[in-house]
Amino acid sequence: MEQLSITADLEDYSVGLTCKAHLNEFSGVGGAWFNLGDVATFCDNLSRLASEMIGSFELIGAQSKIDGSEYLETFSIRCYVLSASKINGIIGIHVTLADYPYTGCRSNEIRQFSGEFKIRHHKIKEFSASLLNLINNNQSEAVLFGDGRM
Repeated sequence: MEQLSITADLEDYSVGLTCKAHLNEFSGVGGAWFNLGDVATFCDNLSRLASEMIGSFELIGAQSKIDGSEYLETFSIRCYVLSASKINGIIGIHVTLADYPYTGCRSNEIRQFSGEFKIRHHKIKEFSASLLNLINNNQSEAVLFGDGRM
């Protein structure tokens, strides 16, 4: 089973996104806070990528210590074209998730997930609209189902 589900915690001009990913026998959870405008731009870019089948882009949420050391991606989605056919095009979605470390924790204690979903472009358009509805508070969850047979 391949599934990516995202929920949102909306506050003023920001949104806390939490992602749960299942990729075959692996799974992970992570989250980060984003500006609403950045997530809306991500949705627009995702829709454009699925239509034009050209380019790549990303949405990255990270955590670091006050001095800037120990950078940790807690929620990132990188999108890119794997097969540029406008009929059966495939988009790669690389997801990196990690739980928030607590003060003084060791790097080895942090649970992390990283994996690639291969998705047909028409499903990406649906997911983009679903994610936009999520940040507009019109639905409670945005879900993307992958096709493990590719």
